[in-house]
Amino acid sequence: MMPSITGAYTNLIGGPDGVPKVLLGVNGQPVLNHWLAAVKQCGRLLPLEEKVFILCNEYNADDVRAWAADARLSAGGFPLDNILTNGAEDSLGLAADVSAFLAAAPPAVAGGSLLVAEADCLCGPGFSVARLVEHAVVRGKDTLMYMAAPQGMALEGQAVVVLEEPATAATTASQRVAGLDAEPSGVADGSALTAVLAPVAVLRPEALGRARAAAEAAPAALQGMGGLLAALQPGNVAHSPFYAMPVDAFFRLSDLYNVTLTSNFYAYYAAEKSGVKGDAAKALEAARRLAALHEARTLAGGSAAAGVRLMAEAEAARAPEPTVDAELRGLFRSFWDGWLRGDRHHDLAAMANRGITGAHVLMGGSGSGVGHASNGATVTGTMPLRFADPTTRRHTAKPQHAVFTTTNNVYGQKPPGSVEMPLTYNPATQHFTKSFPVAAPVSSGLVTAVTKSKVHKSLDDY
Repeated sequence: MMPSITGAYTNLIGGPDGVPKVLLGVNGQPVLNHWLAAVKQCGRLLPLEEKVFILCNEYNADDVRAWAADARLSAGGFPLDNILTNGAEDSLGLAADVSAFLAAAPPAVAGGSLLVAEADCLCGPGFSVARLVEHAVVRGKDTLMYMAAPQGMALEGQAVVVLEEPATAATTASQRVAGLDAEPSGVADGSALTAVLAPVAVLRPEALGRARAAAEAAPAALQGMGGLLAALQPGNVAHSPFYAMPVDAFFRLSDLYNVTLTSNFYAYYAAEKSGVKGDAAKALEAARRLAALHEARTLAGGSAAAGVRLMAEAEAARAPEPTVDAELRGLFRSFWDGWLRGDRHHDLAAMANRGITGAHVLMGGSGSGVGHASNGATVTGTMPLRFADPTTRRHTAKPQHAVFTTTNNVYGQKPPGSVEMPLTYNPATQHFTKSFPVAAPVSSGLVTAVTKSKVHKSLDDY
């Protein structure tokens, strides 16, 4: 049984008055809500009160507890007793943080296997930890996850998993791990599989014991999931083998660039899934395809037909990718190709420094109602979901007869986007209304008017 999950994070976006990364708004929800949704789909991790824990540092503990206490913000609430700290003002390194969690967790939890997740990352829309947990339970092995790095992805700051049989990774549910490179360099080559370590893994008691020993020896050196797993030496025949499973996409919220990338992908994903595209998006897509064809035609010597063949050959030469959801992986790859070409238009709010946006406004709550923006400004009130994520709004356009259609109706047919949403939400305080008496006033005057009967005047009551 997988008794618990820990989420470790270190920094703030925007300095001391910023927002903890686990509370940044992505797709209208704090990052922690996405992780809880992934956990709740796994029956082995329920109930939350007994098996799910969040580990943070002392500096951010109050913010996380405020999130947990607000049922609206945390999608139903989270047990306050399950929010633990490492006793320091910052991260001790993931290995040391896990060691601190094992020391503070209940004995029934600390003695079993552990699902460890870096909660300042995201594993894409609809992600569930159920596959990972079931694999670890059935095979009885330490299990990690990896993503096939897209063409041009910078590998610095990541960790690369060495698979035992990478040629068959696209056709197998899991692969035995032959090694781990915790400090890779360069960029990913799309012609070969580069397995980038994802921020979630299941570790069994024996591996956790070795992690605690490694943390005591060199705590500061074991930063992140890559540092933790590198210390466990996956692939070393002296220890039990590790296995790796694919995930279609994951994102690190380590800085503003990556937060913007994540926000843009979720906006792109929502637009593609809805099937609704504006004229500008259609025109940009057509221009991109035309530019790609022009580039291929130039490389092929000026022939359009040869350019089309060259594009088809390049697509066929792409190495097969391990996927879970082929549609999600295809959208991620398409988004990444556009991102490298400079497409930053999917979430205009994030580009206007508002999309960490949904994030910083979500720091409000039903309690004080005050949060902190990433620029240090105070924001009053919690941004309602209908404003933070316009894709959740119900849009019912009124049809008109084709002969009498007006330009206003054409405009009204388009669903609202992020650019139409307000930047802040400042609801009325209700102070004036609350000043009214609790009970309605009762008239104590003497009624002297004649009560007329509706039946006959002889029945009038004097």
